[in-house]
Amino acid sequence: MDLLDSIRSMMESLEQELIQQLKSRVPVAFEIGAHIMNSGGKRIRPQLAIIAARMGGYAGTDAVTLSGAIECIHTATLLHDDVVDRAETRRGRPSANSLWSNEMCVLGGDFILAKAFRALTSLGNLRILDIVSRTTEKLSEGELFQMMNIGNIEMAEEDYIRIITDKTAVLMEAACRGGAILGGLDAEREEALADFGFNLGIAFQMTDDVIDYRSDVETMGKEPGKDLEEGKLTLPLIIALRKADEVEKKRITTMIKEKRLTTGDLEWMKGFLEKRGGIEETLKKSRYYINKAIGRLDIFPLSEEKTALMKLAEKILHRTY
Repeated sequence: MDLLDSIRSMMESLEQELIQQLKSRVPVAFEIGAHIMNSGGKRIRPQLAIIAARMGGYAGTDAVTLSGAIECIHTATLLHDDVVDRAETRRGRPSANSLWSNEMCVLGGDFILAKAFRALTSLGNLRILDIVSRTTEKLSEGELFQMMNIGNIEMAEEDYIRIITDKTAVLMEAACRGGAILGGLDAEREEALADFGFNLGIAFQMTDDVIDYRSDVETMGKEPGKDLEEGKLTLPLIIALRKADEVEKKRITTMIKEKRLTTGDLEWMKGFLEKRGGIEETLKKSRYYINKAIGRLDIFPLSEEKTALMKLAEKILHRTY
């Protein structure tokens, strides 16, 4: 069986693993989890864990258990995010909190987190449990720090990097590090894979923030400009604001205060970001982190697994949703 067939088989096993991890004595807990799990996610984090394990020659079932737990943690954060953001859709479908109450979705997210840690405990690897526990702590801190900066038009790029590091990069880092530990890799190679995941996560979020302005609801599953409507300043806007004149800053401040974008506002914003270099500079920075991620793989000899990680990195940079 070649690598692609093996990964495909393990990803199929993952779907069964997720069903097992979501099982509950309370039917609605499973229904909430299954709804968001089946909303079209790309399963990038599980792929990272599985391929990282294979870099060390491991292809056992613990990689599936680990990847399932990582995906459950990611899913729980999405549930909580949608409640915080009062989202009505998620990837083109009704959000869970629009079908069930906010209270039920918060508790549903808590349930999924608990199931994830139960699965991690079953691995019997205290180091992996510690790594993922610390990562989950950072995910919460990232969300809180972002909430503190809602509507902050003066937010610095360093603060943005801190937010996306804690909200996105650390979970991809944990997926790669956990896989490396299962694969029995030495400290140097484990660190290289963890750095790969970390930098990949930063690039992933930067690209995602460009897509929020460039894509459309049919492709993306949500209205473009949603981050700005929610008062979240992302890198394209942070960069563009450095070069903005007072009239432009005043219009953007008004948009953020009103928490509503008209079609005219959105078209103006797209033009503003292009004119002031926000989109171009963000994509350049994303490319920098992709190159940094791929460079960390130099320590590994050429293999199907290494090639798969490099292709995944390039795919992330060039995605449109």
